[in-house]
Amino acid sequence: MAITYTRKTSNYTAVNGDAIIADTTTGSFTVTLPASPTVGASVIIVDGNDWSQNNLTVNRNGSLIEDLTQDLLLDLRGVKVEFIYDGTTWEIYVSEAPLEPEGRAYTSTKIRFNNAEQFKEAFSETDASVGYVFISKHLPWANEAAPDIITDTVANEKFIWKNMIAAKKITGNDVELVIPKKEWAANVKYTQYDDTITLETLLSSNTSANVYQMYVINSERNVYKCLSNNLSANSTVEPLGSNLGSKGIIQTADGYLWKYLYNIEATNKFFANNWLPAPVSILQLDYDGSANAAIDGEITTIVVTDNGSGYFNSNINVSAFATSCTVLTVDAAVDMASLIAVNMGISGNGIVGDTYITAVDLINRKINLSYATSSSGGGTANTLTVSTRAKVSGDGTGAVTSVTLSGNTIQKITLTSYGSGYSYANVDIYGTATGAGEAAARAIISPKYGHGYNSAKELGGYNVMINVKIGDNDTTEGNLISANTSFRTYGLLRNPHKYGANTPVTYANSNSVVQLTTSVTLIAGTAYNVDELVYQGSLSSPTFSGYVESSNGNTIELTNVQGTIVVGSVLKGSNTNPTGRTVTSISYPEFEPYTGDILYGENITPITRSPGQAENIRFVVKF
Repeated sequence: MAITYTRKTSNYTAVNGDAIIADTTTGSFTVTLPASPTVGASVIIVDGNDWSQNNLTVNRNGSLIEDLTQDLLLDLRGVKVEFIYDGTTWEIYVSEAPLEPEGRAYTSTKIRFNNAEQFKEAFSETDASVGYVFISKHLPWANEAAPDIITDTVANEKFIWKNMIAAKKITGNDVELVIPKKEWAANVKYTQYDDTITLETLLSSNTSANVYQMYVINSERNVYKCLSNNLSANSTVEPLGSNLGSKGIIQTADGYLWKYLYNIEATNKFFANNWLPAPVSILQLDYDGSANAAIDGEITTIVVTDNGSGYFNSNINVSAFATSCTVLTVDAAVDMASLIAVNMGISGNGIVGDTYITAVDLINRKINLSYATSSSGGGTANTLTVSTRAKVSGDGTGAVTSVTLSGNTIQKITLTSYGSGYSYANVDIYGTATGAGEAAARAIISPKYGHGYNSAKELGGYNVMINVKIGDNDTTEGNLISANTSFRTYGLLRNPHKYGANTPVTYANSNSVVQLTTSVTLIAGTAYNVDELVYQGSLSSPTFSGYVESSNGNTIELTNVQGTIVVGSVLKGSNTNPTGRTVTSISYPEFEPYTGDILYGENITPITRSPGQAENIRFVVKF
């Protein structure tokens, strides 16, 4: 189903299912999202001129956008932004929307998949990328229930660095391509796969029209692709099982046709509330994909593009015939000119399956058969059926059809035997219709190598989930991360430098877990409080300062360090120790501050660590 866009040039309140071209040529304006959205609600907004010149504001209308209580300012040129409501917040999916005239150029969504796949693979290669999941910000927010807004700026990146506590290296096992989780539900229509429709459309939903994306996960954690929605009917029967003995094709009682793609184990760490892991191969471990289901050039569905008119299926009488006859005589009462045509199907007692009429002789009232009769038949007591027939031709084999009429038009064409090995296919329809009344249809062919060969690519796996457990071995990860701290920011850091170095770390010389605080050892004395400001010099004009992230005996860990600490001088506490304790030694963070790239950051409400606790840090990088 193609997306129909409407152009807006002034303030507009969107409704569920809207696809908007927001043209800010004459000035900035606001698009307001629907109020009180339901799960699956969607709005698409495309740059209609150049949002970098005149910005577009998206008003959240009382709901969250990416878990934030802020309106969204769109200031990038040539993008498309899709908003999908997950029941809690509007999720944002951004892609390129080239401003070239429609139809003359396009940027394939495969670029997004390619970028996501390369990003994932970078953590598994021989010379793997060095990436860390970090935790930051032990100091409280101004409002602990409403974390600060995070922005992609140099200043914000420095702020995160100043507050960093520790980080754990990402391995190839911590990264996976994921797709939005879409559970099967009854009484909705699922979009069927179609090789002439963009993947973007196949994956989109329009809940106001009760239309949903082409894939689902069922109660058995099987993922399926919809191959046929039975002429846009509602799905009422959940697909179950894999049916690999029948190429993974599952036909449910509601007329839907589903293709089994893969299964997700309940223990899969990428199986999250809103996301599903998606394999790139039928051979990928733990997903139960199968070569029995991935059939190259498979045809399972035919779309009737013109229903035509003037089609008839008729019961006729012919003279008695014996075995091995190829020519039959039609009874005089039959209107041959109206009811019988070359290439129509014929069936009945004595007629071999899939037999069709190869010639019609109106003068002598004869019809020729494509196959000789298998037994005697005909006569007044044994009628034969002449029916409309569709034939699939191409470079594959096996596709056999059945035509269903509604009145004298073609309602649908189904396959009684599925085809394989097709790179192209034509559908020819034979019947009693002529001229403008002739129907038309086309076959839908699977992607190269078949459905499920690369489920991630086929289902829009443009997203990469990173899932790292901190405290997996022990809460402190070898005394590198305090068990008595808290954090409010986490994210992804790539290619930092060792402290004092001017080149990035390598996978070989980078540690699995790193401490990113400044460690200060002091003589015995009054303990400092966690989150307390400590300093050298005066409180009003310190020569060195930092905040206590944690303490262990006579050693304290500091963040937000400014200035140069002097060993042998006292370190004073702003609250607990105004006379101070003498510094005996200092250890610097593992990484040089402000080096590398922070590729992802998220501010959250506080997570307080405690002995025996581990934290699964899981987030999704969208491409």
